[in-house]
Amino acid sequence: MEDSYLGFIILRPTEPQLIGRSLLSPRILLNNSFQICQTKYQTTVNSIKLNIEGFPHSSQDTETISCAETTLWAIMEYFSNKYPEYSPVLPSKIIKVLNQVSFERQIPSKGLNIQQMSFALKEFCFGTRIYSKTEYQAWFENLLSCYVESGIPVIVAIENRHAGGNIGHAKLCIGRNDLLNDAIDKLDEIRNLSPELELIIKHKSIRLYDYDDIDKKFIFIDDNQPAYQVAKLKNPAVHYVNADWHNCRITYFIVPLYPKIYLEAFEAKNFFLKFILQGPVPVKASSDVVLRCYLTSSRSFKDDIARNSTIVGDLKELILETSMPKFIWIAELSEKDLLKDKRTKGIVIIDATETNLFSYKPLILAAYDDVIITFDETAGNLVKYTLTLHNFKIFENNLKN
Repeated sequence: MEDSYLGFIILRPTEPQLIGRSLLSPRILLNNSFQICQTKYQTTVNSIKLNIEGFPHSSQDTETISCAETTLWAIMEYFSNKYPEYSPVLPSKIIKVLNQVSFERQIPSKGLNIQQMSFALKEFCFGTRIYSKTEYQAWFENLLSCYVESGIPVIVAIENRHAGGNIGHAKLCIGRNDLLNDAIDKLDEIRNLSPELELIIKHKSIRLYDYDDIDKKFIFIDDNQPAYQVAKLKNPAVHYVNADWHNCRITYFIVPLYPKIYLEAFEAKNFFLKFILQGPVPVKASSDVVLRCYLTSSRSFKDDIARNSTIVGDLKELILETSMPKFIWIAELSEKDLLKDKRTKGIVIIDATETNLFSYKPLILAAYDDVIITFDETAGNLVKYTLTLHNFKIFENNLKN
């Protein structure tokens, strides 16, 4: 019976937006070849306990909650079911929290701006980060992809005002499609680097690629549409019938981070790039490197390493025995052909709770080109030694297929 159970939908008397709290398994779709943030929920059907995995979804009622409040509700519904630190919130609680920063009545809802959504998440115990297209430009979609690869549902704000429209909307980006070998082959080299790093790449004939630049589709939870909509970041509202929505572009996104995560994606990526290109042990000349960066918990990462039979030799024991903080940033050093086989040839691990980026202090462990590098906190310097390394399976626990 449990294999046949695909979820539930609650209907409410708020015509035409009838869909209330719902949870559907991606298995209900004919095409579900994607990986998303999802968690297990327990429900009761005719007194029988059944489990379902998916992401919460609801439509807005256009009176008490708009797209922004629905998005906040869905995020809290997801995190509260997945982690004990968080609690689910009702629309009434969202309204109550936002009373602190609102200068007019909140019912009927006129929607929320980016700052109000970020404030609400902060009040719900997140360390939120706001990213704008204007500020991060070429890095913008790359960073959004990085957070999605980290298994974090991201609030995206879309609008068409640049095309003379008046649409403003918020929804969640929760995953991506399964990568095809053809998309990996077409991946272009990194272009948005600093001049000094570009010079190193040119001088050493290094071909460097960023996994987050792979052309792929993403999975959205949109309260105006059925769950699990598929679209590219450059055209996030392509599934709307009204052509005005097709001009919408993502202008901001909000990341609900754990409060003790101080190292955000842009800083982490730049640390990795400088580390493997400038040293102290840069990658070898004429190397081909596909850099895959993501955030994860050390507990989840070590569990995967312990079960990973493709890691042989002393590297496994070294990773498992190394003391790590609750959250870590990982950079896997792969190649295009290796990535197709879901394998990597090296790894760099840094502390996501570290604030000092002016030294190598965030480094926990690096292993590539048959060299192991660690940071000795007592002596305050790096320790390196040689160790024969082999290709091993990449980490895939952040998103579920």
